[in-house]
Amino acid sequence: MDISIDTQTLAIGITILLIAITTIIYINTKNQSKMTSSKPSTSTLQTTPIPTPTYGPSGSFTVLAKTFIPHTTPATVLTTIRNTNTWSQWNGFTPLFTFKKSSSTSTTSDSKSGSTGSGSGMSDPALVTGKQGWLDLGSEGDMAVFMGGDGLADGAKKSREQGMVVTVLEPLTSPLKTPQEEHQKKGYRIAWKSIGYAKWQLYSERVTELVEVGEEGEGGGGEGRKGTEYVCWETFGGVLAPVVRLAVGGTLRERFGEYADGLRGFCGEGKEEDTIGE
Repeated sequence: MDISIDTQTLAIGITILLIAITTIIYINTKNQSKMTSSKPSTSTLQTTPIPTPTYGPSGSFTVLAKTFIPHTTPATVLTTIRNTNTWSQWNGFTPLFTFKKSSSTSTTSDSKSGSTGSGSGMSDPALVTGKQGWLDLGSEGDMAVFMGGDGLADGAKKSREQGMVVTVLEPLTSPLKTPQEEHQKKGYRIAWKSIGYAKWQLYSERVTELVEVGEEGEGGGGEGRKGTEYVCWETFGGVLAPVVRLAVGGTLRERFGEYADGLRGFCGEGKEEDTIGE
């Protein structure tokens, strides 16, 4: 039985196979591009660390996420982040938070952060303190972490618990970018740092900045967006930080993007509109 294959037939078969593989790769690339462009949020992993209030410019890498939340004020978004009672409705990454009994709402942050004590926020409803289940300056506790992002699913098991303490809770005023700008954009900043490791081993601090976006566009023609610009980053440092980046850096990037999407969806539906002044 002759099982030999002539050179021409073999060449044709290889060509067809290569065309099929190339087509599959092209289709997958196009689909991934469509999926990425359709996402309202962006998230990246940066090897150049972004400074944080507690640790300054030090660090090994940063996970950064951004999104725009339309028709929503910074106060509404801040309320959602501070109100841990709502996390189980939109936050699949860290849906549960347990406060430590020793946690104090009257703690004053390090002077380097520029934050003020909790009493300074009493004139601003978004910075009100002492509400059950809300993060205040100095609040300390443990977050249930679901590295798979499935924390909202029934039966999902948490990966671990991460201790944290709120280091910054303050109003934020952005600088004027051009002489034509008449009003500074206002917003808020909240930050917390992880606890549990010695600083030389591993440290991180997560910062969230929320800035209002006015109705008018850059040209003043009223064609711009109105809502809140959300920017969140967590910078990691210590001798274990490179290991964390290699092991779960990509996963953290995905979770930060999903966190931003969940926050955007929850606030965009107006579920937190009436809770600020309660």
